[in-house]
Amino acid sequence: MISHRKNLSETMKPDDPSSELLETRTEIFEELVSALEIKSVTRCIALVGAGGKTSLMYNLAKNMVERGKTVISTTSTKIYPPSPDQSSCLLFLGDNGIPKLEQITSEVQHHRHITLGLKVDTITGKVLGLMPEEIFPLLSLVDHVIVEADGASGRPIKAPNESEPVVPEFADLVIPIIGLDSVFLPATQENVFRLEEFLRVTNLDRGGEITPHEIALLFDHPKGALREIPETAKVIVFLNKLDQIENPEIVCELARRILGVRNARVRSVVTGILLSKEKEFTRFSRVDDST
Repeated sequence: MISHRKNLSETMKPDDPSSELLETRTEIFEELVSALEIKSVTRCIALVGAGGKTSLMYNLAKNMVERGKTVISTTSTKIYPPSPDQSSCLLFLGDNGIPKLEQITSEVQHHRHITLGLKVDTITGKVLGLMPEEIFPLLSLVDHVIVEADGASGRPIKAPNESEPVVPEFADLVIPIIGLDSVFLPATQENVFRLEEFLRVTNLDRGGEITPHEIALLFDHPKGALREIPETAKVIVFLNKLDQIENPEIVCELARRILGVRNARVRSVVTGILLSKEKEFTRFSRVDDST
């Protein structure tokens, strides 16, 4: 475990977009579906950011199946082929890009959760993703479609470039993800994906320490973590790898900072450990949010 025992006052900066930490309410959940406020009308869910998108996608699909729902997981970028534990069925559309709806329906009925891609890239071994117009017809076949809509090359944090993320305009819920193992790391190529974009958005110097201040700026900047998210989509942030933060006050501070940024797009912040067998998720939300 990384020891992060800094006091809250050590991370406050004069230009903080949320220097007055707002009051929040905290709730504990055992299921991702509940923590992320996913309902029957939440048909398309897009995952962006870094630090656990793939783990969240398959954990969420598993939880949905446990609740009796049918799920298609896919990507609008590219992902590694799932393991049998992640998804027991991997289908491809092929070069013509025309879904074989009858086959997809049959496999969904059998497996309850399938993963769908275009084809496997012979160079990278990754599953190539679908265009939004190829994803939209899938909504009529299952209860939920989960789209990994961003790439991060295994880093715990990122800022998007001009072409990212690839979020379908019909997404009902967008979940930006941050790996908490990024907190207090230096901003270097090793730790940050799209480092130059990250430095511009956060005003941080190369090699500077990534604090909750910089992460709040990432959510406050128009070219930051909320870039290309449809106006109609609900936004809930997921902070993964909670076990990497020894001081729980740091996590509370980060959640309050994200909820307190000026644009107020983020409905709530959920924290947890996706790779843990013990499932417990904490949701932070504004006390004045009664919706």
